[in-house]
Amino acid sequence: MPTHFERRQSEAVPSYVLSYAPKVWIHSQDLAFPSDIGAQLVHTKPEVNFNVVDGAPNPLTLDNLASLNGLGGSNVYLTSVDDVTKNPAWLKGVKPDGNGKTNGATSSAVIVNDHGSGNVDAYYMYFYANNPGPTVLGQEVGKHVGDWEHNMIRFKQGIPQAIWYSQHSYGQAFTYAAVEKQGQRPVAYSAKNTHANYAITGTHDYTIPGVNLPIGPLKDYCDQGTLWDPIASAYFYSYNAASNTFKAYDGTSPTSWLDYVGKWGDQEYPDSDPRQKKIFGIDATAKYTSGPTGPQDKSLNRPDHKRKMAEKVNDIEDLRQRKKSIGVIELQGPNGQARVVNLEELTDADAELAAKFGYQPVFKRKFGYLSTFSFAVSISGLFSTVATTFSYPLRAGGASSAVWSWFISGIGCLCIACSVAELVSAYPTCGGLYYTVSRLAPKKWVPSISWITGWLNLLGQIAGHASSEYGASQLLLAAVSIGSDFTYLPTRGTIIGVTAALTVLTGLANSLSTYWMEKMTKTYVIFHIAVLISCSIALLAKCENRHDAKYVFTDVDATSGWTPVGFSWLFGFLSVSWTMTNYDATAHITEEISKPELKAPWAISSAMLLTYVGGFLFTIVLSFVMGDKTSILESPMEQPVAQIFYNVLGKKGSIFYTVCAFLIIKFVTFTGMQSLGRTLFAFSRDGLVPLSHIWVQINPVTQAPLFAVWVCVFWAIVINLIGLGSYAALVGVFATTAIALDWSYCIPIVCKMAFGRFEPGPWHMGKLSWWVNAYAVVWTFFASIIFILPTVRPISGYTMNYAIAFLGAILVFSAISWCVGGRRYYTGPMIEAEINEKASEITGNGSGSSGEFARSQEVKSNQGIKT
Repeated sequence: MPTHFERRQSEAVPSYVLSYAPKVWIHSQDLAFPSDIGAQLVHTKPEVNFNVVDGAPNPLTLDNLASLNGLGGSNVYLTSVDDVTKNPAWLKGVKPDGNGKTNGATSSAVIVNDHGSGNVDAYYMYFYANNPGPTVLGQEVGKHVGDWEHNMIRFKQGIPQAIWYSQHSYGQAFTYAAVEKQGQRPVAYSAKNTHANYAITGTHDYTIPGVNLPIGPLKDYCDQGTLWDPIASAYFYSYNAASNTFKAYDGTSPTSWLDYVGKWGDQEYPDSDPRQKKIFGIDATAKYTSGPTGPQDKSLNRPDHKRKMAEKVNDIEDLRQRKKSIGVIELQGPNGQARVVNLEELTDADAELAAKFGYQPVFKRKFGYLSTFSFAVSISGLFSTVATTFSYPLRAGGASSAVWSWFISGIGCLCIACSVAELVSAYPTCGGLYYTVSRLAPKKWVPSISWITGWLNLLGQIAGHASSEYGASQLLLAAVSIGSDFTYLPTRGTIIGVTAALTVLTGLANSLSTYWMEKMTKTYVIFHIAVLISCSIALLAKCENRHDAKYVFTDVDATSGWTPVGFSWLFGFLSVSWTMTNYDATAHITEEISKPELKAPWAISSAMLLTYVGGFLFTIVLSFVMGDKTSILESPMEQPVAQIFYNVLGKKGSIFYTVCAFLIIKFVTFTGMQSLGRTLFAFSRDGLVPLSHIWVQINPVTQAPLFAVWVCVFWAIVINLIGLGSYAALVGVFATTAIALDWSYCIPIVCKMAFGRFEPGPWHMGKLSWWVNAYAVVWTFFASIIFILPTVRPISGYTMNYAIAFLGAILVFSAISWCVGGRRYYTGPMIEAEINEKASEITGNGSGSSGEFARSQEVKSNQGIKT
């Protein structure tokens, strides 16, 4: 005798719709289980504006529910006949049994939309009689009668491609391969008392949809409480999008209810109802809200070119086809050992890293949009970097130099940033732009060009990190000086000693796992922007003797000794270039970012735009309130901006914002070291640096390249020790930073323009690309001239700019090391693995050991992927 479930399938529900149907974990403390869809009509009555609908069918059933569309349409509410505050039994639903079935309750519906050509969307609709809602500030909010949630799986030729998880008024989409499964059936986690569906267990913030803040008032909680199998008690329908009609697969299941356009619960109670409560009277915090609409309102026809899931699927379509034909590839691991990697077991970004770029994934991809953007913003350290470099434009040309240098130089820096972002989108590996040379230059030139590019980038980053640590020490000790009423003034030796201690602290922070680094990074941007805005407002509000606009925008007062004054004025560009640099730092953590080809370039370009606008406006504020230029330049703290804070905000205010500047620049060092450590790891992976076998080792506990991190800590401390002998020489090293980094970006940009081998990623500038690239290169050449010149005349041993010497040393070192040994063993970054079709024959049925596969396949590469 066939079961009711089997009868409902009798008209050939596609087998894959059942085979891949999701299972749902209901939270262990949820107050409402899935409910019978029809039973909802027994316990409710149709109302419009709290009045019973005249002429409504009696009894109301799933076969006649759509008749309400003509009696009020979307204004109809299925209103509880019981007092919901008494929590009647029917609101609690039916707890699934040991097999996941809601006995006696048809609690779900499966709706299949066949788009043709093998493209099918299956909607798995879940019904709950009640949504108990979350608790905020001790009060329940968002409670409502009736609750519809769903998963949607997109199939192509019967193969699941992606899955959608509904969450409140929005949702998330993931590739099928990425989500948790039981067997081949994907798993959804139903949140406690809200029933929002998530792909993973744990806590999910939804204060800002899609952001998942670490701290927020609205949170969903998921765990493995009770396992529910929705298709064990379900209706099954096909959906015709053209006619907007439903057909039951068994020919007998009710369909009228699917056409109902009203609400499946009570209308939100008015403020006059004693049951209703709101936090501080805010409507959005109402204890009771209106019931939801049903399946008819769930966008059952999501065309291929319109739905968000399509973007996630189509972006990886080529990779998926390759994975199905290749199955596994053999890679050289970071320690040189061969390893066979099954691409089907990797996330999409990791699979692309392995299959397209030839690298073994070793990092955890924990960075999302917010944390990646925050990381990119942190690299500039806008608030603190302006504070430590404001003296350069003031000496060069006064207030006008400070203001207009930002406006002019920032445009050039933005062009470099966007050019970098475009390359990162196309080639998202932690080698950054160094790696792109392997894709942009002719093969015979790849080793030598990437060698020079790599060394410029690595040494530029180390010098830049040393300068950031030195700046952090200056700001911290400036706060101490203010606190002592300037009775304490640090010596150069003290500054360098504190710098060394702070650098060790940075190393300790970077010894943590990616998980903790992402958590620390996520909220940084919020703190930084809050400090920047509040400080600007405080300075403008408290300053009693502000300069006028004419002074701020037109005053030219050069004290650098250079003539003509116009030439001196150009040294103001230094402050901007020191702030807006290290654009590719985000590229160096792309192997820790999900969807890096989109998130990394978006973060780079957006962060630099924020830095440009924010830096320009903050510099204007400082120019208005700085008072006498000479007095702040002669500050005993040697920190003009800290002196401005003291003059305008007093002792307490100046200490507060100087400490804020210290915290911000310290975070610059945290993220900068993360980028630097990954850079050294990536270069070592390709054999660019000596002792590569050491720097590529990944700590098994933290999954971080600890040796790479700590050798960078060591060299950052060594560089700052130069200041004990000559401060001018130390400043020369710092000046090398922007030159070395910017040229490590421009070399690949020139290769892109010259050789025509570039294949754009999903983030690109289209027709503007060539012009933006060209301006970036021209600007870098122009700015480099300024960076190598002394900023003060007459020139002496103390005022000499040794940047030209250090830059020359870097170029000479890289050239000699290339000629002596590099050209003999270094062949450049890895290029794409070419997998022989034999691989698919060997792995097609899943048989054969990895050793047999390694012996049978032919794999060719520039370096690192072994036969």
